[in-house]
Amino acid sequence: MTPSPKKIMLVDDHAMFAETLGQYLRLMFKDYEIMVVTSAEKARELSSRQSIDVVLIDLEMADCSGLTLLADFAAAMPSPACIVVSMHIQALWIERALKAGACGYVAKDSPPGEIVTAINYALRGKKYLSRSVAQSFAENAVRLPAGGKELHKVLSSREFEIFLQLAHGKSLKAISLDLSLSAKTVSVHKHNIWKKTGIDSGAKIARYCVEHGLLAGGSPAFQAA
Repeated sequence: MTPSPKKIMLVDDHAMFAETLGQYLRLMFKDYEIMVVTSAEKARELSSRQSIDVVLIDLEMADCSGLTLLADFAAAMPSPACIVVSMHIQALWIERALKAGACGYVAKDSPPGEIVTAINYALRGKKYLSRSVAQSFAENAVRLPAGGKELHKVLSSREFEIFLQLAHGKSLKAISLDLSLSAKTVSVHKHNIWKKTGIDSGAKIARYCVEHGLLAGGSPAFQAA
């Protein structure tokens, strides 16, 4: 009986990027099944029905944080090897992704060959950081920004997700829908965020995130006065 091919899933809601990369991976991994999905919901649906060997995940998607999806895959049995492919290459994002279970991290503007290398490493059970990611991590992992203390580092992964959502001006209801949490749970996390960081308003969170380079993917919905 012929064994089923290994499966590689690419999860990215930027459709053009996802399809282009998917076509390239089909050329490079001809004996593999390459699946391209543009939502976390679809990724969860497919992975619940079959075993996936490697998953490539973007950190910013419309329906779910990539960190949340990464943690979901890391908790699955069996767990696929997960590689982050993102434009965020600050040390903070790399640390969060690795802690959530990523075995690789590749900058989105890296040559496609680096993604292939990361996949090959993952298939052998090894970790891989692309050149620009490794350089950024080495330069910034222990450096405090000019603005002062990195208060966000005291937050849990879930609190950090909500912290970023608040920076974008989202309401508790919107955050609860995005993260599939109750509004009460989000409210508790919000209270804990304020207690841990001392940053007690959405506008102040937005300003803090801008000053510390946490909103590389876009501008906040409001600026602090």
